[in-house]
Amino acid sequence: MSEVVGHTDVALHRYAMLNSPMDDLLLEAIAEAAGTPIAFSNGWRYGAPIALGPITMNDLWNMVPVDPPVSVVDVTGAEIREMLEENLERTFASDPYEQMGGYIKRMRGVRLVFKAENDKGRRIDRLYIDGAPIEESARYTAAFITAQGVPAKFGANRRKLPISAIDALRRRLARPWLGADGAESSSTELI
Repeated sequence: MSEVVGHTDVALHRYAMLNSPMDDLLLEAIAEAAGTPIAFSNGWRYGAPIALGPITMNDLWNMVPVDPPVSVVDVTGAEIREMLEENLERTFASDPYEQMGGYIKRMRGVRLVFKAENDKGRRIDRLYIDGAPIEESARYTAAFITAQGVPAKFGANRRKLPISAIDALRRRLARPWLGADGAESSSTELI
């Protein structure tokens, strides 16, 4: 567990509601393992922060202790929109008894601009997939881990890949990782 498998020049954590550097690294790893620019995971709260410096196997297991397989699914633009609207409702429902989780779904290759105060199903203002406006009828292939990344009611042609989240992270960390990869690959913003 003390084996050093990588290095980071930014603190990795999950403290932010909209996105986090720890999940950005995880999404980058699973997207690369799946060969797709789009990836989703749930907004986890667990995983102790990783300070600047070496990343160990213990850190990876702390980040994703269940080590789920990397999976892919084909989803339409309309399904992505609906999935994200449901997630936003669970986070920002006006009735606190309807709220669940408190973190927004983590995304790579998706840019979401939303209004938290809007009514259920009407929070998304703009949605882009891999830099272009979403096409509701288009099919997109997305990587994910766990059923919370892309719930089972969304998409078709689900398949598990022969690589787990930990192995995908190890593979990604075999190359230098400084935090952001220089491109705005995922973004969530309130307006």
